[in-house]
Amino acid sequence: MTTIEGKDRELEQLREEVQRLKESNRKLIEGSEQLLARNMMLSEKLDIYYEVRRRVEWQKELVHKHRELMAHADLRDDEELLAIIETRIEGDEIPLPPEFGLREVAELVGTTQQRIVNLYKQNTIYHTVDKYLDYLRLLRALQMLKEKPAYNIEAIAKDAGFNSVRTLHRKIMDSIGMTPGQFRDITNPIEL
Repeated sequence: MTTIEGKDRELEQLREEVQRLKESNRKLIEGSEQLLARNMMLSEKLDIYYEVRRRVEWQKELVHKHRELMAHADLRDDEELLAIIETRIEGDEIPLPPEFGLREVAELVGTTQQRIVNLYKQNTIYHTVDKYLDYLRLLRALQMLKEKPAYNIEAIAKDAGFNSVRTLHRKIMDSIGMTPGQFRDITNPIEL
């Protein structure tokens, strides 16, 4: 019987060892799953980190380019800078919405707002960027009144960059002494 008892004990020890190995294996699997989840989370964080880093580098590059533009723009003489502004705004026919002003002009040519203020005050008949832009808006409105007789006044005011029809009406009255409708009638006579 000793051999049977010995074999039973050996079998029991083997069962306990198998159970212990199963438990150890279960813990290893759980640990592996936790490590995998942690690695996935770290991988996502790393991806986010690299994306943020890429964006920061891109922003630094933009700032550097902007600084270069500003440095070079301030080296231009006044006449050259005015010519560049006129070419960019008038030649390229940039839209002039009501909010387009000093800041946008300075950004357009890559210089400081103060440089633009001084430039217009000292070198133009307009004395301010806003007066220059209003003049361009007025010219565009008058041109549309003449060339687009079917366009309504409200659409012309909006396309030319005025806040309202009332503003357009006032600007045209102040500059040529007639209403937009009167100007349209004179420039587009009805043919019989």
